[in-house]
Amino acid sequence: MTGQKVPYRVGSRRTGDPAVLVASAEKAIEELGWRPRYTELEDIIATAWQWHRRKPRGFKG
Repeated sequence: MTGQKVPYRVGSRRTGDPAVLVASAEKAIEELGWRPRYTELEDIIATAWQWHRRKPRGFKG
């Protein structure tokens, strides 16, 4: 998606890490009436990458 290599390392679970992670907006949609702007993983990654390229220091600049 980004055209860049992303460094990563696969390791064992650390103390305190959850055994399973599940990402879902379902509860926020049901309880708050919130709707995500992007629902496809490719769109989420692309827009996050665009933001990062514009603001490589994050909210600091």
